[in-house]
Amino acid sequence: MKAKQTGENKWTLEVQENGKTKELFIEFPMDAINQVGWDTGDTLIWEELDNGSWSVSVSYTHLTLPTKRIV
Repeated sequence: MKAKQTGENKWTLEVQENGKTKELFIEFPMDAINQVGWDTGDTLIWEELDNGSWSVSVSYTHLTLPTKRIV
């Protein structure tokens, strides 16, 4: 099992290991990415919960919003 949807907005993802580098990683399934509206380049915020699980959300603080300029 690499990914399993466990609720409307909940997924269980398997931590995998790169055989060459031994680096750990997870892969988000496209269904999960599409469900939350993430896109390439989004900054993700990881929060460890009291029960040992993790919550992941996207940060929008890096966006530059247009401002109204009066000249």
